[in-house]
Amino acid sequence: MATGELNPRIAAVTGGAGGIGEACVARLTASGWRVVVLDRDEERAHAVAKAHGGVGHRIDIGDSASIEAAAEFVEREVGPVSGLACVAAHLENPHRPEAQDPAEWDDIVRVNLTGTFRTMTAFGKGMLARRSGAIVNVGSITAFNSSPLQAYGPTKAGIINMSRNFAVAWGRKGIRVNTVCPGPTRTPAVEASYARGERNPETMIRQTALGRLVQPSEVANAIAFLLSDDASAITGIEVSVDAGVLAAQLWSMYGGVPDAES
Repeated sequence: MATGELNPRIAAVTGGAGGIGEACVARLTASGWRVVVLDRDEERAHAVAKAHGGVGHRIDIGDSASIEAAAEFVEREVGPVSGLACVAAHLENPHRPEAQDPAEWDDIVRVNLTGTFRTMTAFGKGMLARRSGAIVNVGSITAFNSSPLQAYGPTKAGIINMSRNFAVAWGRKGIRVNTVCPGPTRTPAVEASYARGERNPETMIRQTALGRLVQPSEVANAIAFLLSDDASAITGIEVSVDAGVLAAQLWSMYGGVPDAES
């Protein structure tokens, strides 16, 4: 771990001002990393960075020039990046395929898939030169099965495949690449979706083995582990942090997940 080092290692977190992103910033900071908070909301990025003793900077992962500029800023002004958490994403509300907005499809693919690829390559330049580093991409359990998230799910499936590609391509150059796949997580964005009636938390809870939803800090714990030296032999894998949704998916055919009293 980075804890206790006189010159703490540097981690960059895209989407660092959001729910999982900010939880990741807090967790990495507690583990001794110096964290750069990267977000399209620059004011919020600086606020989160100030709260956790890090550095805030703007990034728009839908814009390749913004990604390159952010990577150059971090290396030049903060220092060499040892850990990268690609958390930023374009979210989507449930709908049928025929109702897909073509412009939103393009935006989701550009941000989630192309943006993650470009973020890895931009920040990976320094890691390749130093032959050392760890990257964790945020996928989703929607990557593993069908869902009404018509564009979001496919981009997250693409991130898993892409992460494995990078893991093998860069493994012997000292860089590990893994994916964390959250299930239903109580981020501020999702809570707002619940409030608008776009999702029902009780419906989601019924699909979990644990009988509850995931907290952002629990996703951040998995990300921090995979970035740490404790995971030094782990690369090219997917870790689902989903309160047991994937494990429970066939139980609905047999009456659902047993209650605690059963």
